[in-house]
Amino acid sequence: MICKKSKIVCAATLLYLVLGAWKGYVAIFEGENEEPRQIFPNMVASLPQADQDALNGGIYVRTEEQMQQLLEDYLS
Repeated sequence: MICKKSKIVCAATLLYLVLGAWKGYVAIFEGENEEPRQIFPNMVASLPQADQDALNGGIYVRTEEQMQQLLEDYLS
């Protein structure tokens, strides 16, 4: 990625969240951090197999709105 604008704008475009699995639970990670930012009491194993696979692979999210929608889908 080549950024011709300010470094602040470029850095902001590289930030992202990941909805994934941590020790069997649904969790949110920031960027490449291995420790989750937030862990939910919902077990990944209680979800359909396709959802388990998606969470185990990590779902990359760029906006809070996307994250909110995913959380509603996986935690309800």
